[in-house]
Amino acid sequence: MPSYIYAARYVYTDTVVQNDNFLRLSAYSDAYQTPVTTSIRTLPEGRPVEFKDSLGNSTHRVRLTTPHRELTILSIGNARLAKPPSSPLDVSMQSLGYDAMAEEFLAPSPLVDPESLAEVARDIVGESYSLMESVVGMVNWIYSNIEYQRGNTDVMTTAREALDTGKGVCQDMTHLAIGLLRSVGIPARYVSGLLGTQAGETHAWLEFLHPYLGWLPADPTRGQPIANGADLIKFAVGRDYTHASPIEGTFVSKGSGWLDATIGQVFLEDERPVSFDDAMELIS
Repeated sequence: MPSYIYAARYVYTDTVVQNDNFLRLSAYSDAYQTPVTTSIRTLPEGRPVEFKDSLGNSTHRVRLTTPHRELTILSIGNARLAKPPSSPLDVSMQSLGYDAMAEEFLAPSPLVDPESLAEVARDIVGESYSLMESVVGMVNWIYSNIEYQRGNTDVMTTAREALDTGKGVCQDMTHLAIGLLRSVGIPARYVSGLLGTQAGETHAWLEFLHPYLGWLPADPTRGQPIANGADLIKFAVGRDYTHASPIEGTFVSKGSGWLDATIGQVFLEDERPVSFDDAMELIS
């Protein structure tokens, strides 16, 4: 049963008198992932209030009023993982049927404008295509044509901008894939979480809606039309990053602040319980 750790440290140039954060850092519950334990802690200490939003994201709101010039956020837990089907049944686009709840994952969102990508999508899949042909074609096209490179984009880079630069990170490739899929009528949503095969920051991938199998994962950064869900810890879903960011918050101070360090790690084969001490050791 895999365990996971996530830790982030923020530093400030002057004293912070109030810090209000929404944390989406707990394992999501769905058909392929079952959370077993989860814990959130902040330094300075706060009292997280947990709730689930409309998309099922487990969210902790932490409000701090203790004066501080550094904030550390820690998340630990474990979850049972299952692999999605490796070869889902393909269906024609004409036979796709979705209810009204899927409409928001076809519509434009702050970082994804499907209409601006429609011509590129048609060039990739042609005039005659099916659901899985579209997913495979678009994921493979991004993997082959968008270079993974840090420093060219930021968290507010749009899907179209990522396409135009031809470079980006997992978030950019995911936004681009979401936009391409939406442009041909396939509902797609953003996923944030951790990648079990590498320690580092959070990872991003997408889920597309299969009419019979529900939401299935795809990872354009790794060129996986059906992602190996057994090496991913899923934290949150949303229309794009702006609705599924791991940490979202505001602070009150005369100075400025920034993310100083972040680390996430999944222990796929290690069944030992993880602790906040382990998380602090990683971020130190």
